[in-house]
Amino acid sequence: MGAFRGSMSYTRFFVRGELPTDVPPAEDGTPRTFRDRFVDAIRLRAFRPLDPNEDVDFRAGWCAPEQPFDTDLAHEKIFFGDYLNLGFRVDRWRIPAPLFKASFRDAERRFLAEHGRDKLSRAQKEELTAVVTATLRKKVVPAMKVIDLSWQLSAGIVRFFHQSPKQHELLLEVFEKTFDLELVQDGAYVAALEGELPAPVLEGMTELEPTRLVEAVR
Repeated sequence: MGAFRGSMSYTRFFVRGELPTDVPPAEDGTPRTFRDRFVDAIRLRAFRPLDPNEDVDFRAGWCAPEQPFDTDLAHEKIFFGDYLNLGFRVDRWRIPAPLFKASFRDAERRFLAEHGRDKLSRAQKEELTAVVTATLRKKVVPAMKVIDLSWQLSAGIVRFFHQSPKQHELLLEVFEKTFDLELVQDGAYVAALEGELPAPVLEGMTELEPTRLVEAVR
């Protein structure tokens, strides 16, 4: 969704920090720029598929724009002039509740019959839940979400084409670990800072409180 097709709704973030300038040359002496360094960092955080044998509920990482299965990232796939464009892929295990309940009841029935018991203890129930979950993960496909991200490098502005606070939290974590730069979500006060408004105005904004323009209907 977002930058290249579909809805153009996005959340804007400002990048805190400077683009790296002290990038060491390659082993053969070839000069390198921050773009080379970013490509290396992005590859380290490229998306890795979920493994049903892992005790992991979800995973997030980078992929090529509009290509969720392309994680072999290179300059020509992600840099477009002054922009760094990426796909942010998030996969989650989502086992349908009816399927889990039916599978758990069947496993519980067999367990109780084999051990001559009337009910499961709390520890046994937790263990059986883990076993059933691991078994079902091998039979279902993780739910996949891919969100466009476009970073205007010269302006230090990132446009993330999703409104969910949960997705924002994931983005902040992966982005900051990848680029060693902080993201700050746009808002009235942040916009005022970026606009370099006078200090008294900024101080006054910290004391503002929301005003109800329409009375609630009871």
